[in-house]
Amino acid sequence: MADLLGIASSGLGAIQQALSTTGHNIANVNTEGYSRQIADFSTLPAQRVGDSYTGSGVEIGAVRRGYDSFVVGELRTRGSKLGMANTFESLASGLDSLVGDSDNGLASALEGFFNSVQGVASDPGSLSARQILLSDAKILTDRFTQLNESMQSFERDTNNRISSSVGEINGLATNIAELNADITLALGSGGTPNDLLDQRDTLLLQLSSKVGIVSLEQTDGAVNVFVGKGQPLVIGGEAQQLEVVSNPLYPNRLEVGVLQPGGSTQIISQQISGGELQGALDFRSRVLDPAISELGRVAVAMTDLVNAQHHLGMDLNGQLGGDFFSALSPAVIASGNNSTAVPAATASLTIDNTSDLEATDYLLVYDGTEWGLTRTSDGAFFSDGAGNFALDGVTVSVGGTPAAGDTFLLRPVYGAAGQFGLELTAADQFAAAAPVVSSQSLNNSGSASLSGLSVSSTTGLPLAADITLSFDSDALGSGVPGFVVSGGPGGTIAFNPATESGGKTFTLAGSGDLSFTLTGIPNNGDVFTLSANTGAPGDNRNALLLGAMQSQALVDGSTATFGEAYSGMIGGVGVATRQAQANLQAEDSLMNNAVAARERVSGVNLEQEAAELVRLQQAYQAAAQLVAIADTLFQTLLGATRR
Repeated sequence: MADLLGIASSGLGAIQQALSTTGHNIANVNTEGYSRQIADFSTLPAQRVGDSYTGSGVEIGAVRRGYDSFVVGELRTRGSKLGMANTFESLASGLDSLVGDSDNGLASALEGFFNSVQGVASDPGSLSARQILLSDAKILTDRFTQLNESMQSFERDTNNRISSSVGEINGLATNIAELNADITLALGSGGTPNDLLDQRDTLLLQLSSKVGIVSLEQTDGAVNVFVGKGQPLVIGGEAQQLEVVSNPLYPNRLEVGVLQPGGSTQIISQQISGGELQGALDFRSRVLDPAISELGRVAVAMTDLVNAQHHLGMDLNGQLGGDFFSALSPAVIASGNNSTAVPAATASLTIDNTSDLEATDYLLVYDGTEWGLTRTSDGAFFSDGAGNFALDGVTVSVGGTPAAGDTFLLRPVYGAAGQFGLELTAADQFAAAAPVVSSQSLNNSGSASLSGLSVSSTTGLPLAADITLSFDSDALGSGVPGFVVSGGPGGTIAFNPATESGGKTFTLAGSGDLSFTLTGIPNNGDVFTLSANTGAPGDNRNALLLGAMQSQALVDGSTATFGEAYSGMIGGVGVATRQAQANLQAEDSLMNNAVAARERVSGVNLEQEAAELVRLQQAYQAAAQLVAIADTLFQTLLGATRR
């Protein structure tokens, strides 16, 4: 009877523990990260009775989690990629909305400016038309600076996201380290802390959404966590704290770093992969920086080219045109880690040709032997022992005594839109006229004419004296006809009416590099005169040239207009945003699949648990009945022995 009672009692105890496990599952059906627990029944050692063995009951061998390491690993991977995609898409969509806004974008301001230039060209003497031009030019400069400031605000937002993510990562790492210690202690005591393991898995999943991680489980039950290229974040019960540090080269830019022995900080931003951190860092490098540089390139090109053409005109006061827009200066930033030896290394950057400018930064680094220049947009590398480079419309020069590791950041266009301003202050200072006019003698008897008069340099302007062109059939001797040039460069220019009457273009160096075209057939003694323009309010030749810039391919290697270059920037942001949205949608779907896969393995199914309750209830009732039967048999036996 004792054996039967023991078997029944063991069944009651084991079933009761299984019922508690099922109840625990039901109670935690809505607990995030909870894994269904399963009570495993195992038989107690049998007892030998004669030539056979008789069972002695049952026990709960273990209460284990419904767990699949591959499924959980895939869930973390998907969480990391979803966190990255979500952050990237959020930032990219915001920037896309900004630059694509027709009311706040640059396209309407550009069109308004050039329309006003054309308005002055239509009535160059009108002060009201000139005032409208100044007003629209101010609108244009304000639009550039506002756009640049709005874009810079995205950099601040990126910095905030990096700071917030690093703070959350450090908090999660600390909690994981503490759980490691608790789990190691529990396992060392012979227990299986399922709930603690679930909590750690939940924290690891949250951590993976912030930054890509690699986790390795140790024999003592602890999990070591690494980020980047093997940078330890959690080792056993110890957590390594990440830091947010300022970039020594890029102003106002925060990076992810880790404290090294000795107190120095190693920047690991380039090693980060996955999670919200990579999403923010990728947005900054792949979308924001190129957009700011593209906008700056348009600003630099407009400033340089409009100013250059305005210099070649004459205003209502008879003065050569000055700067229309404020001059822009490229930025050269020395690393804070450069050698302080005297004389320290220096670097300079000069823009030679705005049409060839690339929307990029350059890194200039001395390796101890020679200088290397890296174009950041595509990683192209150039080397030169003396440190003199000429490419992409810029010239780079160095000076001083460099030391190995000296680094300079060269930014010919980045942020230039923030400096874009209007230099012209008075309507009568707009140089709508050309500085040189042509005339021909009333005594000319031939059919020759001079047209297409233009200047391409301010050298020799305004003309100190008239330049006359007198035709002579023997101007160059030996019967070679041409014009004798008096004043200016002097000399003679060959022109043969017999073969060149259809038109021949000449340039007079040193006198504004005057260019003009002669056509027709001149007679001996025919004279053309080139004179300084001394007050021609109806002259619109320079205004027409300025207005024509709207449709000329002057940017991006002379392949795009100002408007097309800006539209290209909008298109680049738009393409990146569409790709980000598609990637987010795909990652969201994959994440849902990973969650569903985990739920199939680890999730609590109430219907399944209800069925388990019924089964265990029936087993418990049967075990209780067995106890009652054993008691009845025992009482019968006692009664029989009393007789």
